[in-house]
Amino acid sequence: MKPLEWIMFGSFVAGLGLSVWKLYAFMPMKRLSDDDTTPESVEQLERIMVECNNAHEHLDEESLYQLMCEHHEFDHKHFWRFNENRLRHLIEHYRLKYPDFRR
Repeated sequence: MKPLEWIMFGSFVAGLGLSVWKLYAFMPMKRLSDDDTTPESVEQLERIMVECNNAHEHLDEESLYQLMCEHHEFDHKHFWRFNENRLRHLIEHYRLKYPDFRR
């Protein structure tokens, strides 16, 4: 190989190494403290949803959302992204596991 080819090859390897390092450095490696999509968080939201739903009959989604937000186990700092759309998603997720869930 000619010296120019070695320089080009070395530059390519160095650039590839730098690119891989940048991807590794900027990818999140640990969960955020307020990540509400973990299985534990979803389970807690489902438990709160079922408790609120069983405590009152004939709730619509808006009322269920309000009751869940007022629940004593609901952590507003952890579930700060929770909204009515997320509640609908949670209901559908729960219905897939338990098809006879009534709302």
